[in-house]
Amino acid sequence: MSGANRADGTAGAKAASPVRVLVVDGGLGFAEAAASRLESRDDRIEVRTAVDADAALDALSAATFDCVVSGYELAETDGVDLLETVRDRHGDVPFVLFTGSGSEAVASEAISAGVDEYVRRSEPADQYARLAGAVTELVSETRDDRRLATHLEHTSDAFCELDAEWRLTYLNGRAAEFIERDPDEVLGERIWDLFPEIVGTDAETALREVAETGEGKRFEYHVDRLGADLVVNAYPAPGGRALYFRDVTERRERERELRELSERLQLAVEGADIGVWDWNVRTDEVRFDERWAAILGHERDELAFELGTWEERVHPDDIDAAWSAIEAHFAGESDLYQSDYRMRTESGDWKWIRDRGRVVEWTADGEPRRAVGIHIDVTDEKERERDLERYRRIVDELPESVCTYDANGRFALVNDHLAEVYDAAPEGLAGESSRLVERVRAASDGDPWRALVEGDRDSLTGTTEVDLPTKSDAIVDYDFSRLVIDGELDGVLGISRDVTEQRRRQRRLERTSARLEALFEGSPDMIDIHDEGGEIVDANREMTRELGYDRDEVVGMDVWEVDAELEPDEGIRLWQGLEMDETVRLETTFTRADGSTFPVEVHVRRIDVRGEDRFLASSRDISERKAYERRIERENERLDEFASIVSHDLRNPLNVLSGYLRLARETGDDSYFDRCERALDEMERLIEDVLTLAKQGEAVGSFEPVHLGELAARYSDDAFGSAEGEDPFGGDETEGEPRVTVAVEADGEICADSGRVGQLLGNLFRNADEHGGDRVVVGDLPDGFYVADDGPGIDADRRDEVFESGYTTSETGTGFGLSIVQRIAEAHGWEVAVTEGERGGARFEFTGVDRPESPAETAESSG
Repeated sequence: MSGANRADGTAGAKAASPVRVLVVDGGLGFAEAAASRLESRDDRIEVRTAVDADAALDALSAATFDCVVSGYELAETDGVDLLETVRDRHGDVPFVLFTGSGSEAVASEAISAGVDEYVRRSEPADQYARLAGAVTELVSETRDDRRLATHLEHTSDAFCELDAEWRLTYLNGRAAEFIERDPDEVLGERIWDLFPEIVGTDAETALREVAETGEGKRFEYHVDRLGADLVVNAYPAPGGRALYFRDVTERRERERELRELSERLQLAVEGADIGVWDWNVRTDEVRFDERWAAILGHERDELAFELGTWEERVHPDDIDAAWSAIEAHFAGESDLYQSDYRMRTESGDWKWIRDRGRVVEWTADGEPRRAVGIHIDVTDEKERERDLERYRRIVDELPESVCTYDANGRFALVNDHLAEVYDAAPEGLAGESSRLVERVRAASDGDPWRALVEGDRDSLTGTTEVDLPTKSDAIVDYDFSRLVIDGELDGVLGISRDVTEQRRRQRRLERTSARLEALFEGSPDMIDIHDEGGEIVDANREMTRELGYDRDEVVGMDVWEVDAELEPDEGIRLWQGLEMDETVRLETTFTRADGSTFPVEVHVRRIDVRGEDRFLASSRDISERKAYERRIERENERLDEFASIVSHDLRNPLNVLSGYLRLARETGDDSYFDRCERALDEMERLIEDVLTLAKQGEAVGSFEPVHLGELAARYSDDAFGSAEGEDPFGGDETEGEPRVTVAVEADGEICADSGRVGQLLGNLFRNADEHGGDRVVVGDLPDGFYVADDGPGIDADRRDEVFESGYTTSETGTGFGLSIVQRIAEAHGWEVAVTEGERGGARFEFTGVDRPESPAETAESSG
């Protein structure tokens, strides 16, 4: 075909141009016969055959035809559908529909679609003749030109013709629109000048091959300047070349998108671990892909492609539900079959599978023929769901109200406890305003809630009173915190607790605690609390005062660091043996910080302190009681002594007296009365010593300054310097000659009862005389005084016995003198000890003796 430029932009064929006919039919015999008849009738007619509609459309896009002859029954379509497609794409190309006789419905449909001629097939002898006549009649010279021009202008493809010099001689309207140029401007230009980017490309090579070989060629080319992908059909034409080119940019883009989508889908399938199945429902053959098998730990070739392969692996508890979902889909109750169930893996474990599928083919009777679907391993998802459910159950079981709020303080999610507080269903509270949030915002300075939502603070905690639906004036502890997920605020997490009873009880406890603390701290007894291991956890003021520690020092000490008599193992056994609220009493000795000790009475009680075992120990200083007990004990000892004296020492002189009186009566000898008198004197002396002993054991009521030296000298003068020359100790010394010399070396005062100290000195002087001493020295000690003689002394192993009542080594002594000395010293609170004197005699040392303060000391202490 060749064309010339016309003023109206159309082109016409030359008179000698051949008539090109396209015959379309799936039956090769018809096509060949039609071609032979048409070509034999008119030598201008050239016939090209196409076996189906797609081939026909490709041929029409690749070349220009003067007429299309088509059978009705074509592969995958029919002649009427082909006619409609040809009209849409190629305009008014003459179209003859060649079909069987008697198909009036087809004829009517074809005529409505715009068929040019409708020829029924009849006897072989005349059917091709009628067809040839119809084609000949349609393809006249004038009509051929008109139809060709119309075809070229209305075809959806761009078309142009080139002469032998590659100049543009014709282009249709679609081609002009495509290159965005006026046809008058480009006609006559060489294609290499109009599109210089073609030069040196595969497109130039293809065009020149068409010119050289005379054969058509199809190729694709991307025009950068136009940004378009073209499919070009080039073929020789009289006087040059004809080009059909179609813009496939959108199609190529769609193809690229589809390819990318397919790749992404494939990656998604692989990444999501999705297995595919294809089920022939009529035969129960099921094709499984490799991933379907791999999910269950199998190789694909290990599985039989049958329904039982799936069915026998589904958990027995889940198979009925899976079949119910399949049957519901088959019955049209659901657009998609879906079910979650467990399947057994090759190792015997169970995996959760999400099964999704759809029937894609149905029989003519509406029965499912073929279904396809996928398997997704959702074991991890099910685990997360179970974890979520566990968390949900835990949250719902919490005794606190737990929820999430939106930014405006409305409920988003609530747990069961909070729903009960509001007397509503959990889902019914969604979107409702929180009374607690409203109360917090109303009772606060500023708007702390807004500050929390906007990120100016991370949390908001406190206690407030709020009216709840189920309780008015409730006291609530609350804790709000920002809930941030993936870096964005997802709401506010709220946890609140109704602490009304606890707070009221706490207030009562605080009042009680204040009273108990006053009792604890104000108690005159020492009180401590220790744990079951013996560590002191608290102690009152009196205990720290008595022990001489600060409270921080006492707390943390072990009980046996204070209790001098308690062994750790013994203490732990004692405490463990106590029942709750049982008390045990014991007496022991406490050690002060300075190392001194004192006796205490302790009451230990086992108590419960907030679920922990504690031991409350109340201790009292019993020093006075112990002193009193010691006094009572001494009095008892004296009573025992008195009883001993009465029963033994006084009985001897009484027996002597009784015996001499009897002899005096019997004999009348008066000398026996002298012996009776000496026995009476001995009894009197015993009685006086006993009375003195009893008296000296009493505590001194008042102390006064006593000058020890003067007192010793006075008692020395009184004792050894009698004017009558009588021996105050009953001896036979010469008149005016004392047997013992007293040397006074003491020069200071002591605090004492002068009368009792005089009795003490006199007894010591008498003791020295009775045991043969010649000299007694009274001297000072740093904290007391001493009395030493030069007699025979006292053996070291007998010194502890000399103070016992009745002990004596003298024939004239009663044995009570030194016992009286000890009692006088104890009554003053002194200590007395016997040592050896400088001259070998006995030395009695008295320590712990107080001395009066000097005037300077008195002034200093008062200042």
